[in-house]
Amino acid sequence: MSTPSVVVRRPAIRGLDIHVGAVIVLGMIAIGFSLHAAVTDPPPLNALLFAGLGLLAGACAVKIPGLSALVSASDTFFIASAMLAGPGPAMIAMAIDSTGLALRRKSGIGLRRLLFNATAPPLSLWAGAGVFHLLGGHAYATSASTETTAVILPLIALTAVYFGLNSGLTAQAISLDTGAPFLTVWRRLWPLAVNHVAAASAAFCFVIVMRSAGLWAASAVAPLVVVLHLTLRSILGRLADAEMHVQKIDRLYLSTIETLATAIEAKDGVTSDHIRRVQKFALGLAKALGVADELTIKAIKAAALLHDTGKLAVPEHILNKPGKLTAAEFEQMKLHVDVGADILSSIDFPYPVVPIVRAHHENWDGSGYPRGLRGDEIPIGARILSVVDCYDALTSDRPYRPALSDGEAMKIVLERRGKMYDPEVVDTFVRVYKDIAAEVMEPVAHQEALSKIGRSISASAPPKPATASTEIRADAPDDMLAIVSLSRVIGGDATFGDAAALATAHLSRILPETTCVFYIHDGASDYLVARHATGAHAAALKGMSIAVGERLSGWVAACRQTISNSDAALDLHDRGVKLGSALSTPLMDGERVVGVFTAYAEAPQAFAEDQSRLVEMMAPHLGRIVNAALRTEQRTRDQQEPRSTTGTRDLRVVFSR
Repeated sequence: MSTPSVVVRRPAIRGLDIHVGAVIVLGMIAIGFSLHAAVTDPPPLNALLFAGLGLLAGACAVKIPGLSALVSASDTFFIASAMLAGPGPAMIAMAIDSTGLALRRKSGIGLRRLLFNATAPPLSLWAGAGVFHLLGGHAYATSASTETTAVILPLIALTAVYFGLNSGLTAQAISLDTGAPFLTVWRRLWPLAVNHVAAASAAFCFVIVMRSAGLWAASAVAPLVVVLHLTLRSILGRLADAEMHVQKIDRLYLSTIETLATAIEAKDGVTSDHIRRVQKFALGLAKALGVADELTIKAIKAAALLHDTGKLAVPEHILNKPGKLTAAEFEQMKLHVDVGADILSSIDFPYPVVPIVRAHHENWDGSGYPRGLRGDEIPIGARILSVVDCYDALTSDRPYRPALSDGEAMKIVLERRGKMYDPEVVDTFVRVYKDIAAEVMEPVAHQEALSKIGRSISASAPPKPATASTEIRADAPDDMLAIVSLSRVIGGDATFGDAAALATAHLSRILPETTCVFYIHDGASDYLVARHATGAHAAALKGMSIAVGERLSGWVAACRQTISNSDAALDLHDRGVKLGSALSTPLMDGERVVGVFTAYAEAPQAFAEDQSRLVEMMAPHLGRIVNAALRTEQRTRDQQEPRSTTGTRDLRVVFSR
């Protein structure tokens, strides 16, 4: 039987180097002594025959489903050879057999891994055969005058030492490589003991029959070994088919969950591979932290996909608001944690997904929500998820802000160390995140469909109800009264350029040292087009267009809400203009969105509350002004066009100068 593969991924780990190197050196020494002994004192023919049969049986090895291990009848013949002639011939044959099995595996294999797999089993058998010899087993096995039962105890000792050392050396290598606890790894190998016990029992039959009736009589036991091997092959084949079926169902379930979870995330304006990146980071970080419990790993894998399921209960205009949430909006946003956990509670997960989802916004210092858990009260999966979700969110473009660089994002994560996040989780993530990120992401087959979801931010968000604030008081500023008067008298020959110029002349006094832009909604393309711009950066903004629902001004048009002191880079990051903040308000004429007025300022947080309130109060009147002017322009074009061409009007956008 071969051992599970040892994957050496981090050669810098000193403990792993020492362990693997020691096994290889000791194994080589033992094999060298065996070769020397075989030359100086040739073993008996029957021992050589059993060693050769072991090589033949090893060529027919069968993979054990669920484990990176192969099983065959070779151990039966190797143990029989060791009982008859000591470990020499069996060790040499086993080294050849183990090397061949390692090379047969489909995954790539390095020299160190090959040497480890070639020397660990022979070294283990050498130790077991030595115990067998010390207990007098060799004399009992080769002498017909001794009692048969006298071989049993030494054989049990040989089997126990062989399996214990072989599995222990492998488990220690895996433990040092992955960081998983030794006993946890070792327990996963214990089922293989059944094969060793069966091999020892068959070897006992061979030796006893040979001792009492000769070699040819012993050959009568061979068909039994063949039948047992074929039976084992059939059983393992059926298990492999069942495992493949389970894996296929698991992949189907996981891909379904992933697709639905990605669609949920698309509501939040994120790219469709966000949750897949979070999942990859979470699993890689869990491994680096030494999380080895299989149920916990599966829970993290599922929770990474499903942690924001509760966002279904949060309106899109709150999820994607390009500015700071109000206290009421934040309270509504916080509900998504319990809502998501309650939804998932109806699913009978065989691993603890719900506790991770319910705690992924808890903070290390107890300041998080919804339960105020602190420290180790927070499940390790939630502590991992909160760090990687934050990092990936910061380094991704969102409707409410552009992506940060890796350095900027990691600086924020480190600032939250010990407050929001587990210090050990943060320190480990800083050490390994580049290695995890370097792995290639698989393409998403449903990318285009999910991108459409992400782009289709609902335009049905209810506009703010009309209140007394839209009425003009007698003590209102002169600039605002001028705008209102204009809305009452404009008509006839006024063009959009006339209306926009007069409006910005007054607005520039309310919003000094700003660049002001009137975006007009093009119903055919569902884009906002910059028709009029004034201020220091006006030239750079002409010709600019923004899809409704995207960036800052597009979100304002879709959700019909005013946003103050949002990041100007949301609109301008690709225009070569760096400004600090923006004030944006929808221009409405009744229920129709005519466009958006946006003012950009150099400084962050440049707009005072009074300025924002005045602009929001003027917006309905500006909307009527703009719509009236646009209708006037359209009538003028209709009258100027020849009657034969009125069916194909030129809808090109003419920019004001």
